[in-house]
Amino acid sequence: MTGTPILSVVVPTRNRADMLRLSLPRLFAQTLGPHAYEVIVVDDASDDDTQAVLRGFARDNLVATRLAVHGAAAAARNRALELARGDTLVFLDDDCLVEPDFLQRHAAAQARWPGSAVTGPIVEVVEPPAAPAPPRGRFAGWHRNPFPTGNVSVARAAILAAGGFDEEFTAYGWEDPEMFERLALRGLKRRYCAAVPVFHYKPAVTRRAFFDRIRLERDRGAMGALFYAKHPRFSVGWQTKQLGAIRLLDRLVNRLADLDGRLAAAAETGREPDSAWLRLLLVNHAEIDAGRRMWARLGPEKRAALRAAALRRTAN
Repeated sequence: MTGTPILSVVVPTRNRADMLRLSLPRLFAQTLGPHAYEVIVVDDASDDDTQAVLRGFARDNLVATRLAVHGAAAAARNRALELARGDTLVFLDDDCLVEPDFLQRHAAAQARWPGSAVTGPIVEVVEPPAAPAPPRGRFAGWHRNPFPTGNVSVARAAILAAGGFDEEFTAYGWEDPEMFERLALRGLKRRYCAAVPVFHYKPAVTRRAFFDRIRLERDRGAMGALFYAKHPRFSVGWQTKQLGAIRLLDRLVNRLADLDGRLAAAAETGREPDSAWLRLLLVNHAEIDAGRRMWARLGPEKRAALRAAALRRTAN
């Protein structure tokens, strides 16, 4: 590829070869010329045919690399930062499908709002959109997430100045908002642009089963406690369900409804509860309880050290 691209599109992936077959063609059919952007796909130690898929898409503006050891999303994105040449980064997930002018609109939004993190709608779909730019409702995909790495653009210099993604987040959840905490402390603003949607493709047949969701929420709870330890503010505690009042309420509900016992019984029998309300209680309890355990495991000294390290990283 000759010249320096304007945009570097960062796509971490792991064992999602079929998703890449759907998402990459849309990224390579943009109204921006191929010289104006590069697509950096970081394979997080996949053991499916991801590498074969990437070889099939080989072109000048595709940068494909692979982590030898599974390192989670933060490590994959940091590897992309090392390779990126564009002044503006566009973060996408491997299951996000974009419109033909997606990158052109992100570039225009960055020119309009320099020094901002620009995000747009994330429209949940169970089928790939048939049209390149399908119709959608006025508020479809609206969200308040300030830094969703499924659809956000930001200056590469801002990410580097804030220290990159925190690789202590080794499981699912919270590395994105933690990144924005440090960006915001350095003065970066969030802008929402309805003109830059993505279509988040989650086939109905692959939606997470109950026990997969429990495992995921336990990871999310543990990483939430880590996030709160690094940034012990009310808003972070509320988002991650780590506030003392939330933990107290969970303990009361657990005592009344025996959530621990019900989870153990479900795991032993392999049968999820019939009640949607009970399933919701159990999913939330799994997250809150895992966060509480992680919080206790960290201890006061480690939490203080994490907070100090986060401040140093932001200030550098």
